[in-house]
Amino acid sequence: MPSKTPALPPELHVVLRAFTDALVLVEPLQLKVWKTAGVTLTQLRILRVLREGARSASDLAVAVGLSAPSLTRVLDRLEELSFVARVADQTDRRRISVQILPEGANLLGDQSIWLGTSFAEAVKAMSAEERSEFVRVMQAFVRKVLDAQHDKEEG
Repeated sequence: MPSKTPALPPELHVVLRAFTDALVLVEPLQLKVWKTAGVTLTQLRILRVLREGARSASDLAVAVGLSAPSLTRVLDRLEELSFVARVADQTDRRRISVQILPEGANLLGDQSIWLGTSFAEAVKAMSAEERSEFVRVMQAFVRKVLDAQHDKEEG
């Protein structure tokens, strides 16, 4: 039975298809991080958000799309691993701020997972100009996705 969902315009479809192809390629590496560090993809997402700076628990829950009880369970595990800390606000002890700890930042910065992979080989095969352009485009894409998420949260 054909889908009733409207199709994406071709110029959007080709971009999102390329992005999906890249995600499929990187999935085995994400699983390797999960198995090696004992960290789930949701936990990694929280660490990536916190890398930009401490957040209140409620802001963090919204940013990663979790309910408060689910976030509490995930933060409990990240605290056990010494990746994050929950700190009470000095002016209002009911408010909790969540911050990434050095161990969590180290996990995000660990580049050893890329050693010997086809990803590292592909990057080596790129010219300096191609690498620079790739980084520029990916950073712009990430900014636009984050802006769109922020707009949805506020709207």
